[in-house]
Amino acid sequence: MASLDSLPPDQRAVLQLVLQRGRSYDEIAQMLSIDRAAVRERALQAFDALGPSTRVPPERRALITDYLLGQLPPLVAEETRRRLGDSPAERAWARVLAGEVGALSPGPLPEIPVEAVAPEPEPAPEPEPAPEPEPAPEPEPAPEPEPAPEPEPEPTPAAEPEPEAEREPEPQPPARTSSRRGGIVVLAVGGALLIAAVVVAIVLIVGGSGSSSTHTTTTTAANASPTTTSAPAGSTTTSSGAPATSTSTTSTATATPVARVILTSPTGNTKLAGAAVVVAQGAKTGIVIRATGLPANTSHNAYAVWLYNSPTDSRLLGFVNPGVKSDGVLQAGSLLPSDVSHFKQLLITLETQAKPHQPGATVLKGPLNVP
Repeated sequence: MASLDSLPPDQRAVLQLVLQRGRSYDEIAQMLSIDRAAVRERALQAFDALGPSTRVPPERRALITDYLLGQLPPLVAEETRRRLGDSPAERAWARVLAGEVGALSPGPLPEIPVEAVAPEPEPAPEPEPAPEPEPAPEPEPAPEPEPAPEPEPEPTPAAEPEPEAEREPEPQPPARTSSRRGGIVVLAVGGALLIAAVVVAIVLIVGGSGSSSTHTTTTTAANASPTTTSAPAGSTTTSSGAPATSTSTTSTATATPVARVILTSPTGNTKLAGAAVVVAQGAKTGIVIRATGLPANTSHNAYAVWLYNSPTDSRLLGFVNPGVKSDGVLQAGSLLPSDVSHFKQLLITLETQAKPHQPGATVLKGPLNVP
């Protein structure tokens, strides 16, 4: 086992930036002008040098390293914490590392759960004593003869009950009608016609189901509450009940694709993939994004779309609303600001704060080149 002082300078610098200054892998990569994977590799090498010999597989050690350094999305972090509670070998390795690097962090490291103690078995109940035999009953005395019964008086005829008045049927409560409001959540700045054009463009360029209606989610601006809009006359609805954007020839004839973005996972996860198309129509520019393989949202997180150059030079387009379901598909559309050409990357992040000042954990990213 090595010590912190004996680590190579680049590995020790990564640990200090993460633990002392709270930097993410992405931020360190931006600062050092190297790839994110290279930053993560230095952190893994440092933990392998500091930790004891173990039979824990390399991929599990990598996840534990990311967990202790706070670099995992909430869902993956919770799953890793649960595995630590179930595996004594992983838990022991994590405890040694936490003791080695804990002094670098001003606050506590992520929790390493304690092994659950099995409940003590309940003592067997003592056998009950056998019941004592009951004494034989004493013979009862012979009953005395009963006197002859007196004749009963003749019963008087009972008065016939008056017929009950017919009851009126009680009024039944009216049947409840559904209050569900269908609609597509759009940005507060408007631009429904351009969103419709962008939806058709990404279906034609990126690929779609071939249906005449497309169900699209748009991003909700960070400083505006999402609102629902009812479907326009003549529009179709998807199986979920939300109206699909019309794909008539009139609304898409002047829409021109100006850029396409291929989105990939920064960690090399091939199960995550996505694409985006930027379309111009008149004086407005919009973007539509489609991605697959994403973990479903919980009540504590949401996916967001960012225009990005650096942590201090980025802009939040909005949150994806409604969120990703169990099918793992993300579809979002939004208008773009007039200075979109200033930004060189498009990010999809997983956020846990309502008003983030800079991008959270990056799930997908791609080069953005809008003329």
